Amino acid sequence: MTVSLPLRMAAPGAAALLTFAAGSALAQEASFNASLSAGLRYYPEDGLYAGQSSSGVEAFGEMTLGGEIALGAGRLTFDLDGILDSTGTLDRGNVAELHYSQSFGDWSLLAGFHTENWGVAESRSVMNVMNPVDGTDPLVQDTLLGTPMVNLNYHSGIGTFSAYALLGFIEPTFPKGDEGRFRSLLQWDPDRAYYDEDRDARNVDLALRYSGYFALGNGSLDVQATYFNGTSREALAMPGCIKPLGPVNEAMCDAINDAIADGIAQGDLPVDADDFWDTMDEIMTDDLASALSGLPPVAGLIPYYRKVEQVGLSAVYALNDLQLRAEASWHDVGTEEYLSAVVGGDYTFNGLGGGDGDLTMVMEYLYDDRGALQPATVFEDDLFLGMNYRLNNASDTEVKLGVFHDISSEARLYTLRLSSRLTDSSSFEVNASHATTTGWNDPLAFIKDDSFVEVKLTTYF
Repeated sequence: MTVSLPLRMAAPGAAALLTFAAGSALAQEASFNASLSAGLRYYPEDGLYAGQSSSGVEAFGEMTLGGEIALGAGRLTFDLDGILDSTGTLDRGNVAELHYSQSFGDWSLLAGFHTENWGVAESRSVMNVMNPVDGTDPLVQDTLLGTPMVNLNYHSGIGTFSAYALLGFIEPTFPKGDEGRFRSLLQWDPDRAYYDEDRDARNVDLALRYSGYFALGNGSLDVQATYFNGTSREALAMPGCIKPLGPVNEAMCDAINDAIADGIAQGDLPVDADDFWDTMDEIMTDDLASALSGLPPVAGLIPYYRKVEQVGLSAVYALNDLQLRAEASWHDVGTEEYLSAVVGGDYTFNGLGGGDGDLTMVMEYLYDDRGALQPATVFEDDLFLGMNYRLNNASDTEVKLGVFHDISSEARLYTLRLSSRLTDSSSFEVNASHATTTGWNDPLAFIKDDSFVEVKLTTYF
């Protein structure tokens, strides 16, 4: 049996364990690092929905604390981070790493909070399954949230064989409150979450992984195969009752949600999702959406975590300045099977224009054939084009541009990141995002007024 551990409970417990470990290791080898960031984000447009923040500037702050402490024959590694913003909609804490690890010859063991990034694609990963994603601010970066686990590895001449037991369940984070950006017309209510398995009697989730490196021709090949069996860390957005109102009391609210959850578990709902969104596209306007979102939130979105079996494969072939890569995952949730994949590559032009800079051009195709009764994705039939220019100067200046183009709807999502060091202990970063959409059944319609530009200054200790 595992313990369901909400993120808001994880951070205080992690801090207490870290304080104890640091106190017991005063006389042993230890290293620490930290950073503090302050930033301003500007939204040129009012939020699409009633209650969302107006156009203007919002402030935010970030903190990270990391390091290693020698404990006996092993090490305690920690990496904690948190965000606070002026609206309270982006607030979160994350125990990315807080684990003990030790090696025994060809074997190694890890126990505690850990983040496993299995992805190889530049645009997004379809293989990461053990760690949930921070959904409060999805356009800046895909931040994985740490998960408690035990990980055993065997390192051989043909690669590394790994086994994982996930001992707790960290829920993903969602846009918060009326003011939150990057949310849909309906608000999330994580406190009413449903599971295929009973929340208090969920089995341990298991995962296996093989990774290997081989010479191939004049280049090199990295391969990976993974298997996961357990509760998905992606939440299906189940429509349901989130707040009793008038004749709808708490008992009726629960009964409505139970009936909808039963229909999802059996793969059968009376309303076809595609037909629903086609109808919405015909009748919906910005004014109507704002009016509907201003009504009391009786109906909303409830996280539903399905039992999933997932098999993943990835390969990266590198030859001089060319890199080709692919990752794919097959999912079986009992009532449906679906495939997610990313394939593409990049080429780097070194010493561009006779200078020291390097320009990397990226192209990837994203595919996903999941149905409406699965966790939502906006990347079903998309092309990603990216550019990464590194000046290779004393300030480590780097510019990254990217665009996701939806082949089916013609919608586009543009992203920009500029980063550079100011001194040996400080840096600045500029992030921007903009979406163009074509209708209310467009995957990006819910963020069409959430374009922003932000500036962030960071000090390192």
